[in-house]
Amino acid sequence: MRILFFFVFILFSCSNLKETNKFKNEIDSINIITPPYNLLQKNISFKTTSETSSFISYWIKNTNSVKHSDASKRDLIHNFSLIFLRPQQEYQYLIHNSNEDSLAISDTLSFFTDKLPEYIPNFTLEKNDFEFDGLIFLRTPSKPGVQLLIDNRGRVVWFQKSDDNLPRFYDFVPPDSYLSSYEPNIFYEINFYGDTIYKIDTKDKSIHHELTKDKNNNIIGLSYAYKEFDLRPYGGRPRDVIKGDGIVVYDSLGNLIWEWNIFDHEDPIPYLKDNRMTLTLRDRRKLDSLKIKPRGIFNRDDIQMTRDDWSHGNAIGITQDNNYIVSFRNFHQLWKIDSKSGKVIWKLGLNGNVKIDLDNYFYAQHAIHHVKGNTLLLFDNGHRDFRISSRALMFRMIDGEFSLIKSIYLPKELYTYKQGSVYLIENDKLLFSCSVKRELVITNLEGKILWQLAGEHAFYRANYIDNFN
Repeated sequence: MRILFFFVFILFSCSNLKETNKFKNEIDSINIITPPYNLLQKNISFKTTSETSSFISYWIKNTNSVKHSDASKRDLIHNFSLIFLRPQQEYQYLIHNSNEDSLAISDTLSFFTDKLPEYIPNFTLEKNDFEFDGLIFLRTPSKPGVQLLIDNRGRVVWFQKSDDNLPRFYDFVPPDSYLSSYEPNIFYEINFYGDTIYKIDTKDKSIHHELTKDKNNNIIGLSYAYKEFDLRPYGGRPRDVIKGDGIVVYDSLGNLIWEWNIFDHEDPIPYLKDNRMTLTLRDRRKLDSLKIKPRGIFNRDDIQMTRDDWSHGNAIGITQDNNYIVSFRNFHQLWKIDSKSGKVIWKLGLNGNVKIDLDNYFYAQHAIHHVKGNTLLLFDNGHRDFRISSRALMFRMIDGEFSLIKSIYLPKELYTYKQGSVYLIENDKLLFSCSVKRELVITNLEGKILWQLAGEHAFYRANYIDNFN
């Protein structure tokens, strides 16, 4: 079985500790298990001779930083999972009675953590002028697939792995779980302790690039859509299939409750007739004056490229009014889509129907999402012909009108022509994943780099998780 590795507790490769009748008859036995999917986690269980509520305090030996588990329910059997442990450390811990002034009901006990496996990537902290308490959520594109949480010093404090590659799309679900696809038609919600909240099989619907939740706790994904056309006038075949994008919405029971298809709202044939994905004449004249010649991803009249990947949807954001904004990389556009009627409300970007200055055009963009109010944040990859730099674009859309708030550029040496992301953290900082350069960067809102971490992988995105203890 390729996945589901971490849901079968029988397979634990563990260090077991059993101690019986040692603690004033309060505790009957203790078991410590290390799950194979995360060597930085300890699952501790024990029995008490009478019903009680308890918790665990724990710390690295010879240190003063004490952490506490949540309290268990009043019972005879108690189970705890300690996560975010440091590798190759001796930890000490105490078991407390929650109902009697938190008194310890055990002696000081200990356990050891193993070293990280070889498949865990290494990181190099290159700049550290900004301390943060949150964690950064990453997913490797390697085999075995690994998802990681790292701290402000680039140390891995949590991981879960699969036996195979993991698709790039996932999303954090507050307070302590995440959505994760493991096959094009199978995804889970899993908490950071390794427990499956639910599994959904989308059957004939293949999801790609994006999974997220809306305000009604429904799961939103980008799917593939297909339609047949006679493409002989453009060098194709009489019954050629063009691949585009769709949106699917599921409830937590796995029911498909809403669906959208780009072919119901846009015809690809005009894109072949007049190469609509190129710049407008006005913009071409301006670029000609700068002696810049459009090429590369703007020459999209190649029939093979059109039918195999016409629109290339790569991100979906949920707006303040619970509608959708979809990023279409090949169009260099964002579309706002009504989540009930499916109507396209506006198209922002190159050849869109929203007025926007040339300086605010974005190219090959990723990771569109809502920040607050009417404010949206976008990772603008840039383009080799028009602007060899990547940036964060923060803007408002009110009544269909674009208003720029801030444009925050990365240095040209961090130019990321594909993939990548940016997220607002701690209200006034930006976390970038510069995928092509294998760098994670935190800047202030003026673009000054405060923190920089080099990795071994091109991380598609880097999410920030705040206040997770």
